[in-house]
Amino acid sequence: MHSIDEILASLSIEEKVAQLWCGGRCYELTELSGDEVDIDALLARFPHGVGQLGRPSTGRSLDAAKRLTSLLQAAFRKRTRAGIGILFNEEGIHGLMGGEATVFPAALGLGASWDPDLVEAVYTAVAAECRARGSNYVYAPVLDLGRDPRWGRIEETFGEDPYLVATMGVAAVGGLQGRADRIAPDRVLACAKHFVGHGIPQAGSNAGPVALGERELRRDHLMPFEAVIREGNVGAIMVAYHELDGIPMHANSRWISAVLRDELGFAGMVSSDGFGVPQLATVHRVAGDAADAARQAFTAGIDCEVPEPLGSSSLAEEVRAGRLTIDVVDRACRNVLTAKHRLGLLGAEGPSEPESGVADVDRRANRALALRAAEQAVVLLTNNNSLLPLHAATTGTMLVCGPNAAQAHLGGYTDPEATGVSVLDGLRARFTTSTVSFREGTRITSEPATPATWWQDDVDLADPAADDTRIVAAVGAAAEADVAVAVIGGNEATHREGWWFDHLGDRSDLTMAGRQDELVERLAATGTPTVAVVISAGPVDVRRVVAAADAVLWSCYPGELGGEAIARILAGDTEPAGRLPVTFPRSTGQIPIYSGRQPSAGRGYLHGDASPLFPLGYGLSYTTFSLDSIRSTSSLVAADELTAGSTVGVGVEITNTGARPGSELVRVHVDDVVASVAQPQRLAGFSRVQLEPGCSTAIEFRLGAAAFALLDRYMQRRIEPGDFVITVHAGDQVESCTIHVGDEADTLPDPPRRA
Repeated sequence: MHSIDEILASLSIEEKVAQLWCGGRCYELTELSGDEVDIDALLARFPHGVGQLGRPSTGRSLDAAKRLTSLLQAAFRKRTRAGIGILFNEEGIHGLMGGEATVFPAALGLGASWDPDLVEAVYTAVAAECRARGSNYVYAPVLDLGRDPRWGRIEETFGEDPYLVATMGVAAVGGLQGRADRIAPDRVLACAKHFVGHGIPQAGSNAGPVALGERELRRDHLMPFEAVIREGNVGAIMVAYHELDGIPMHANSRWISAVLRDELGFAGMVSSDGFGVPQLATVHRVAGDAADAARQAFTAGIDCEVPEPLGSSSLAEEVRAGRLTIDVVDRACRNVLTAKHRLGLLGAEGPSEPESGVADVDRRANRALALRAAEQAVVLLTNNNSLLPLHAATTGTMLVCGPNAAQAHLGGYTDPEATGVSVLDGLRARFTTSTVSFREGTRITSEPATPATWWQDDVDLADPAADDTRIVAAVGAAAEADVAVAVIGGNEATHREGWWFDHLGDRSDLTMAGRQDELVERLAATGTPTVAVVISAGPVDVRRVVAAADAVLWSCYPGELGGEAIARILAGDTEPAGRLPVTFPRSTGQIPIYSGRQPSAGRGYLHGDASPLFPLGYGLSYTTFSLDSIRSTSSLVAADELTAGSTVGVGVEITNTGARPGSELVRVHVDDVVASVAQPQRLAGFSRVQLEPGCSTAIEFRLGAAAFALLDRYMQRRIEPGDFVITVHAGDQVESCTIHVGDEADTLPDPPRRA
């Protein structure tokens, strides 16, 4: 085969520029919208080839998507002069957004599993389902730190902590791409997003300005991206919509070129976000028009524009007019070709007939994986007097109520035709010897006959006064039942990505809509044991629910088998293994509140508790655990030994002291006692432990240089001498020890530096 440089040299400027854009989303292209695909018309539109086409699986069956991608791939490889194949991009943050695809729990629910092996298995399944349809490029994983629960996209994140998100991100990239540089036929190119700092926008408003100091951006928000570059060899990274200090990320050469490229060593493809290039003109107003926007974006380091060539179609003209150098186009085209080379899409390097994916997808195995993931995603917040698990044999009557009970909650970026098991259906299928009745109780949005969706623009909240009769009916039924289960929270329309000014999705406060708190309080007041199942995109205000209900569970949108998973947990068939990946504040006024804040944060309020309602890592089990004394391989270590690659071992022993099998999350945090710059306590490791009753196991964490390093006052990464408190957490138990680091620190390899 020819080298990428040879291929690049053989292309005309029109052919180069054609590789730098996505030609549109397949379900919107007129040539592809009918039953008959008009290949001739599509080739006439893109005579020089095309870099990408978007979302061929949305709204199509597996077979239909496979036929479409195979036809398009063959046409562009055989009937264009350059013969370069197409990247078919798909959404896949918690399952392929396509017809007949498996819907896994939302990413925040996967984060609640604290299980990178599970996450890698999920994204391996996502990759296989994509390739079965001929798609080869997935917009995932999301590496934003979800640090403002008002933000509608928090469901897309793995959580708020950089170490947790980095660990899950590396696992996700491993599942999508595999471990080799050349991507196998059942894997896809991964696009990590959104670079960088996107998860804590001003006022929680999507794409709003991000007001972070450079140290926090580098220390926390860069960590997941650095991890997937250096440990996962991620193929593409998508730039975020927001601006930093007045400079939009899509035109920010310092962060794209100097930091992402030069410092972190990223050699893959940098993608715009959807319509992010023209928004330099229409939203940020730093460009005069789409052509100016494209000139700025590609000069800053963007390599491809999605989902349409609104600005990039002018790049050849910009070069000819002398407003853009050909070097910018060559750099971007080389990066796109490198991505395509990893997939075997260049010239004669691929099969003679374009590959349309693996032959089969084991849908049954993927559904079993979706069930296991949903079970791991549920967090038990309270369980007064050990009400749970319920005993199906002795539960004669059960009332199920609440606005989230009768609908499966699949989360955003799910195919519009996807379906799943509701909690009501799950409970009826599991508690077959019980009389399970349903009363609506309350509503969130106005019309349950057409359930509110992630896709709709206008969202009308229900009239609270109209709930009077519904609440009375639910309370009356609860008074006659053995147990009441209220399924409440939010839905996909009330907290979601606000992708434009006519499609909003962020919240101004965390209070649950309507009279849901009142419903739970009145159910509990009957004296009937009451369980609240909270399903939402992220943290909501559950203070009143926690005070009233006998047991409270929370899950981010749990996927197509979420209702079955929750029923199995309530029945005790499996345990609630999830632990919170984000902090639950007591009130909206506490935001931002997250693990890893600076030590000066959270001094207190005059008339309110400043502590979180539930902290990162919180979650109860159906059994109990004990944590034995912490031990370390050394209480003294030299900084130069750490920088040379040595580690400090920290070990504990954990025992299941209860009567049931169960799992516990063991976390290790590092706290720098005295430092030259204020340092938060940091998560440095975690492990999920599964134990039978009475059994124990020893756990050892190996802490290397990264656990002790900081960015000093000169923004150099160093290990400073001094004491570090190492704390191990398991449930509400804590063990700690002190490590002393001696000698003057050396600069770590590849330190961040000012550009």
